[in-house]
Amino acid sequence: MPSTELTNYSFHAEYNSSTSADELFVKHSIPELRALEKRTRSDIEKKKQELRLMVGERYRDLIDAADSIVNMRHCALSIQEELHHMQDSCDVNALKSTVKAQINEDKKGTKDEKKHHLYSSAAQIKLLVDVPEQIWRSLESHKYLNASRLYLIAKLVYKNLQAHNEDAPFNVSVTFPVVQRQWDAVSHFKAQILQKATLYLKVIEQSEQSLAETLCAIMLLDDVTKKDVFRKCLDMRTSALIQILKKSEAKDTKSMVDQFREMIRLIRGTVYHVGSVFISAVNEQSLFESYLHQLQQGFTVYEDSAQPSPVLMSPRDSKASLTRLYSPSTNIHLLVRYLPESIQTFTPFLHLSGTRGQLSQEDITTRMNLWVDQIVEQFHEKLNALLSKITCAKELNELRKIIWEFLKEDELVKEENQSSFKRFPSKVHRTSLGFELNIQKTALSWFLTCHLVFHKSFSIWNDLLRNGFNKRFKDIIISSFSELSNQPEKLLKNRLYKLEDSNNEERHLGNFIWADGSTFFNSKPHDNTASVFKNRIELLVSGQTSLVNDAKIAFDKNLKDIKDDMEPVFVLSGNDRTNELFLDDFASGELFNANSDTEDLSTFFQETIVSSVTSYRDQLYSLLEEVDTSDKNEDSQVITVNNAKRLLIGRIAYTIAYESTELPILLQLVFVKEKKVNQFNSRLSSSLIDSRLVNLRQTLMDVYFPAHQPWIKWITHNVQVTISEMLSNNTHWDETNVQTLVWEEVTIQDPIQGQEGNKMKLPSQPSTTIMNCLFNACQEINRVGSPTLHENVIKDLYTQIFLKILDLYTQFVSDTTQFTNVSEQSAIQLLYDIKFLKKIFECCWSPSMVDIEDDIQTYKQREQMINQILEAIRPKIDPIDFEIFKPFLDKNVERHYTRSSIMLGLLIQLNPKITDIRRKGVALQDYHNILAVAPQAARFTLLPISHKVGQKNRS
Repeated sequence: MPSTELTNYSFHAEYNSSTSADELFVKHSIPELRALEKRTRSDIEKKKQELRLMVGERYRDLIDAADSIVNMRHCALSIQEELHHMQDSCDVNALKSTVKAQINEDKKGTKDEKKHHLYSSAAQIKLLVDVPEQIWRSLESHKYLNASRLYLIAKLVYKNLQAHNEDAPFNVSVTFPVVQRQWDAVSHFKAQILQKATLYLKVIEQSEQSLAETLCAIMLLDDVTKKDVFRKCLDMRTSALIQILKKSEAKDTKSMVDQFREMIRLIRGTVYHVGSVFISAVNEQSLFESYLHQLQQGFTVYEDSAQPSPVLMSPRDSKASLTRLYSPSTNIHLLVRYLPESIQTFTPFLHLSGTRGQLSQEDITTRMNLWVDQIVEQFHEKLNALLSKITCAKELNELRKIIWEFLKEDELVKEENQSSFKRFPSKVHRTSLGFELNIQKTALSWFLTCHLVFHKSFSIWNDLLRNGFNKRFKDIIISSFSELSNQPEKLLKNRLYKLEDSNNEERHLGNFIWADGSTFFNSKPHDNTASVFKNRIELLVSGQTSLVNDAKIAFDKNLKDIKDDMEPVFVLSGNDRTNELFLDDFASGELFNANSDTEDLSTFFQETIVSSVTSYRDQLYSLLEEVDTSDKNEDSQVITVNNAKRLLIGRIAYTIAYESTELPILLQLVFVKEKKVNQFNSRLSSSLIDSRLVNLRQTLMDVYFPAHQPWIKWITHNVQVTISEMLSNNTHWDETNVQTLVWEEVTIQDPIQGQEGNKMKLPSQPSTTIMNCLFNACQEINRVGSPTLHENVIKDLYTQIFLKILDLYTQFVSDTTQFTNVSEQSAIQLLYDIKFLKKIFECCWSPSMVDIEDDIQTYKQREQMINQILEAIRPKIDPIDFEIFKPFLDKNVERHYTRSSIMLGLLIQLNPKITDIRRKGVALQDYHNILAVAPQAARFTLLPISHKVGQKNRS
């Protein structure tokens, strides 16, 4: 095997720069490639080091050569200058003329000029020295226009002092070194003034004049146009608004109110400021343009507006502007006359001409509309996060009413004359520039201001806040009902396992209802008021066990909390001044669109109730499905426990649907406009059932009915097994049928001779197996709580049992093998059983019990099937005997049906009521509540007393 390591020589022989990486990976192993990588990196580092050394050495040589050339040039110039100086010094004529001129100048004297130059320099230095303190004072008082003018004057003074003048008697910068140091102290103020002026644009409490001066100050120092400074102003207001929106300190309603007031003030103030500062009246300049125009006249501003142009005035009359910039303590008014004319007539440069410098009214309107769109977008993004701190609809409603109160005047003007506005007397205002501003104060309404600025209407509530508040109301409604939707999962899932205990009250509602030691009576023994006792009785009768009652209480409590929270939003109280103000007195609720929003919220509220109850139903149904998945085991104990779980879930759904007191009330929680008639209570007193309540009850019953189906199938199966065993038992139908032992004798009277005829025995009660089967079914109905069962469930149970029994008997009479062995006596008993079952389940086949055409046809088919079974049995009985005892047999069926009405009352409760007509001389065994097992025997045969041994029947 060849070695995996490759020597540098051999590897280098195979590798060159044109070799691709893919070829290397194909031809060589990983260790070889790593060795190549290591060697290549080492070569690269060596090349870099050599390049550094080469470049570094040559660069130093180049620098040294350049320095030598510069030194040579300086030396050559110095030598040339010395040569010229030697030449001038050797010129005798030049020396004589210079001496003569110096003598003449001394003779004339220049003391006044030197003095004037010194005073001028001293005055300028004084201005420069006093500027820092004056700028600080202006910044502290937020007079940024004064601060910017002071800075520009200081800059102009510094440049003037630094200018070299050959005729000057001395060099100021050399004579007075303080000039440079003072300018160093002043130069950094530019950035500070711009920063503070820009931040001051956020302040909404400043006046229009203050805003105009601040904007002018930015234009002076930052060299921007009117468009730029207008855009910057809007950007700063937008930044301030976003900062307020992002505030997270608000934890209660009061702080939230302050936050919204601050935002509303900022938006309103911005619109009013733009309207008063930038928007110009007809044939007049705007306030901002007036300031800019005055600045273009120079810093020399005259107090008398009737005087001509400042260019024609003398410096003595133009001192007011400069002195106004400095405080009186500086005594600048004494130095103004010594300042150069360039300083006194200084005019700053402003971008006011050209397309870049123009700011038309259309530009302002367009930019303001863009600004509105921007803040609307910001509110849509961040308002929901701000309002999410309010989790209660009542608090949100209070916040909304306070905002409405704050915006009331802005919205009310729409209902008034929109073109009306108030004028106040003119007021003369002296600006910081020194000119008098004649202000005609006009109280423009919000509506008119918006039309001036935007050329359209703009509502802070409708355009910025309304959608956010409505969305938050809906979010609160959804979150309130989400807890209700999750109640079954939280409350019932873990408690269903307690039903595995056979002593649990949910397993036998009959014992729960009739037991003396019910938990309802033992829970609060000290509370024995009549109302409490009545309430407990109602709970017992309705079968509301502790778990069912807990579910109902939790359901109603959640709905009551929601109602208490949402009621102020929908229901108006006659004593609520704010609701009357906004929803009744002005345009019947059109103010702030309160009516339409409340109606929309009411509709959404009702829809959320329906969806929440539907979710509640779905969770109950999911619990049913979980029980069904665990029902694969055929153990009777497991089936019993699972049936108990299903029935419990069904009872909870039924109790919520029909016993909840808050659900009907909550469905009536709708928007009420009339303040004198409380529809909220009047609708509750109406006897009409709300269709929405009916639909919700039906929704919950969609769980109730499926929950009982497995239980119905289980009972039906037990009945089927019992009846099937009875029918398949051959000894039950032969001559030795033990059921004949309890037959009763009947005496047949001859209708012609009027004498007693033959006696014969006939069935007086059905087969014992049938009675046991029916009684077991009644016991099971009582166990699960017959008062809690819906009529449709009971009817479905009866129908399933009846159809199953009918099917078994049809198969029995159709099976020739089994039915052939039936004796005549057994056939009579079988006939009696069928007739008795037909009477017991009369509600399942009698067409008179239904009104629907389809059901009538179905019932007629069932009746026909019964008659077919009876007709199949008749051939087993002697026809003559059958005709004789048929009336007596039918009477025995009726009599036993009456007797069994108590014992089997739960099975015959849907049948027509029994009319108990008592006759004189009725025998003891004829009472419906006494069951005769065998004919009564005579106890005293030797005594001369009569005893009725049987029933005489006349025919």
